[in-house]
Amino acid sequence: MMQGVSLVKLILIILVILIVGYFMVNIYRHDNSTFYKLTGYSYLDMVANKKIRTMYRLVNELDQVNGNHKVLVDGQVPVNGELQTISGILLHESGIYVMNLKEKSGWINGREQDPEWKELLHQEKFRVFENPIHETKRLIYALQDQLPEVDEQVFQSVVLFTNGCSFQKIEIQSEHVEVLKTGELKKWGSSLRGKALSETDIQTLFATLDGST
Repeated sequence: MMQGVSLVKLILIILVILIVGYFMVNIYRHDNSTFYKLTGYSYLDMVANKKIRTMYRLVNELDQVNGNHKVLVDGQVPVNGELQTISGILLHESGIYVMNLKEKSGWINGREQDPEWKELLHQEKFRVFENPIHETKRLIYALQDQLPEVDEQVFQSVVLFTNGCSFQKIEIQSEHVEVLKTGELKKWGSSLRGKALSETDIQTLFATLDGST
């Protein structure tokens, strides 16, 4: 009987050690990640807050993009007299990609020229929201005001939807506009080509935006 009790205690101790070790390794990785250096959010902040977890995944995906690059997240710029949030900015050798992240769960429908898009839900219900492409363009214009020396053609718009939604019908005409789900970021990042920005350009833009957004 005593041997059985001792075995149970040993198993419990091993389980506790494994659980503690798991969290210590994750905390160590988090505290040495680009996300922590950019935002200062702790591992516990990420575990407790869905928005922060989504931001963490965004930074993690963008930081794995090939080529010279820097990542910024959750910056703010003045748009029509009010501060608006930019979900993320990828400063890449092929261009400046302005990210506008949307958390949705239904079927997404919209055209580039429409003022509003629709999110279809269950039982024929739907929600209307502002065209995210138009939103992102306004954010880009605000960034261009801060970076007048940068060619306008370098800026590109990337509208991101979380993986919980589905695209039913999305129509885009412009060359410098992408509409993706976060699960497609890795494939999208591997397709980036071109040399619009030098490594020095990227470092300079990062220093400028990191202090102003």
